[in-house]
Amino acid sequence: MWRKVPGSTTLGIVLCGVLLLAGCASWPPAFDKPRGAFPPQRVMEGGDYAGFLAENRQMLERCEGGTRCEVALFNLGFVHAYPQSPYHDPSKALLYFDDLIKKYPQTPSAFEGRAWRALLTENLALEEKRRRLQADLRSKDATIRTLRTQLGRSREIDIEIDKKERELLR
Repeated sequence: MWRKVPGSTTLGIVLCGVLLLAGCASWPPAFDKPRGAFPPQRVMEGGDYAGFLAENRQMLERCEGGTRCEVALFNLGFVHAYPQSPYHDPSKALLYFDDLIKKYPQTPSAFEGRAWRALLTENLALEEKRRRLQADLRSKDATIRTLRTQLGRSREIDIEIDKKERELLR
């Protein structure tokens, strides 16, 4: 347990001042600052997906394994993951997010990429299930149509048999 040390508040203020002057801290503290804007926010607001895509491809080519690489990989994954993007391609997005997670596993972008990856994987699984169910439904509809046709023929045959029986009984 922590104990209150007499004068600790003053000591804390002095220590913070020293850290600020030395450039080791900022005011307000970093946790009070809003985190950098969501990188794709600009493209979501402006809609220039082609420019954003080209910019991030260039950034990825030039980054040489630095921090900018993780951001470029995330942005490229996002452009392909975001349904409103004209470049929406969940499979391609997964490739970028997988590359990001593999190469930069402990970065904030990788953690965001993991979340996107989980959502995309779940959506792709649901989409595949929907396609299977639709195919199954089409198959059952075809079977129902066939059975209705056979039932109609059977009724016609029954009517003909009834007519013949009545003719024979007369």
